[in-house]
This record gives sequence, C-alpha cells and structure tokens, in this order.
Amino acid sequence: MTVNPILAFSARRRMRSARTAWLLTLYALAVLIFGLAVSFHSFLGDTLSIYTMAAAQEGYVVMMIFQFFLLILVTPAMTAGSISGERERQTLDLLLVTHTGSLRIVLGKLLESLGLMVLLVVATLPVMCLVLITGSMTLSQVLVGLLFLAVTAFAMLSVGLLCSSLLRRTVAATVVSYLAVFAIGLVTLLPLIRDIGNAGRAYESMYSSYYAGPTAVIGGEVGKLRLVSFVFNPFLGLVSLLISQTGLLRGTLSSFSYTFYEMFDYLDFNGMAWGCMGFMALAGLILNLLAACFVRPRRRGSKA
Repeated sequence: MTVNPILAFSARRRMRSARTAWLLTLYALAVLIFGLAVSFHSFLGDTLSIYTMAAAQEGYVVMMIFQFFLLILVTPAMTAGSISGERERQTLDLLLVTHTGSLRIVLGKLLESLGLMVLLVVATLPVMCLVLITGSMTLSQVLVGLLFLAVTAFAMLSVGLLCSSLLRRTVAATVVSYLAVFAIGLVTLLPLIRDIGNAGRAYESMYSSYYAGPTAVIGGEVGKLRLVSFVFNPFLGLVSLLISQTGLLRGTLSSFSYTFYEMFDYLDFNGMAWGCMGFMALAGLILNLLAACFVRPRRRGSKA
C-alpha cells in the first residue's frame, strides 16, 4: 500500500515547521489557562469537596465549548488555500499530469490538515483529564467529547476544501469558507422553531394523559424525543453531548425555552449527539467528493 504523495509531502513540511510546535503549545496552554480561570482554581484548596466535583464538570463544559469555537475559527482557513493556492502557484496542472488523481489530491490535502487538528485536540487531553481527579467524569466521556471535536473539525475542513476547489483565489476562498460556516450555523438553526412546537405538543399530550395514569405517560408515545435542529446544528449537537454527559445546562435551556425545560427528561440528548456526529461525518464526505469533482475544472468549449 503506497502512501498518498500529497499527504506525505504536506505533512512532512508542516510537522518540520516551528509554527506547528508553537501552535500546539499555545492551543493547549490557552485551554489550560481558560479552564483554570473558570473552574479549576478550586483545585488549589487543601481538600476536594462536592463543590469541587461540580466545578470540575462546569470546567469540562466550558473547555469543550471554548475548544469548539476555537476550532470553528481555525479550521476553515486550514484548507481554504489548499487547492486555490496550487492554482495561484500554477502547480495544480503539474499535480494533475502526474496522474495523482483529483480524489487523491483532495484526500491528501484533507488528511494533512485533519491530522494537525486532531493533534491539537489530543494535545488538550491531559488538561481535559483534570476532571478525572474528582471522579465527576469518566475517561470514556472525555474521549467521546474529544471525538466530537475531531468530527467537527473534519466537517469544517471539508467546507474550506470545497470552497478552495471552487474558487481560484485563496483570499476569496477563505472569506467564502467562513461565510459558508456561518450560513450553515444559521440554516441548521431554522428547524429549531418547528422543534419547539413539536416539543410543546408532546408536552401537552403528556400533560393531558397524566390523568389517565402514570403508565400512559411513561409508556406512551412521548418516550425519548429527538429534535432535528439538535442533530443538524453542530453547536446544539455539542450541547446535547454535554447535557448527556453532565446533566448540566438545564437552566440554560429553560432561559431559552420553558418547553425545553419541561421536556428535559424526555429528550434523547445522547442519541441526538451521536446523530449530529454521524451527520457531520456524512456531510464532510459528500463535500470532499464534490471538491474532488471541481479540482479538474471543465474548460470552456470542451466536449463531454
């Protein structure tokens, strides 16, 4: 099995750069300082209390959200210049004539950037494992949280790669990538309006059936409710994961929607979190296939 030449060359060049070492150090340090400033300062006491366990969970939630937005800010630019940069340097045609193939070029560029982003996420594992000291979280929960961040990075890198294959200039591809990520965040929030209505109807059904006996409520059609917006929107998917792992953020949902507060125990947050990861992974694969289709543009006047 031969190694992808694009991946081998790009990864070797990136990992030999001093900027990569500095980026890893500063990223992990930023997460550590943020976590200590928000919650983990309580570890400086002489003993660990129940309050410290709760503070550790809050610190985990804060660091996950902090990393999520850091990745959103960094990842689109990582691949926005992958293909457009080759066009600007006039080296894309040279790659194509070597029979490397459009798909291999896309995969090489994607895996090289994804490897760096996964390395960034893994570099914060010792910091994230601070929550294990209090026993408020398990190692498997922390690893699942980092997996969610890695899948999010994969989806955002795929957006940047598609924009890079569509546009000829790196600056334009970068701007469009961030606009596309922002648009995806807004569009995937639109089903939230319908989800609130569905949750409200489920709550009314549960409340009306209460007088028929508790069996009608527990074993009725309410069951575990999944909301479309929490599956399609990456941030709401992260919220679902954090709720399923820690049980926190109930007050946050109540300030947003009283219906969600009432239906909190009936929402399948774990299922929605894994559904969101599956959706982002599938969407990323589709975007990469589309990017491969546009690496070799059809020239004007050419026949099919």
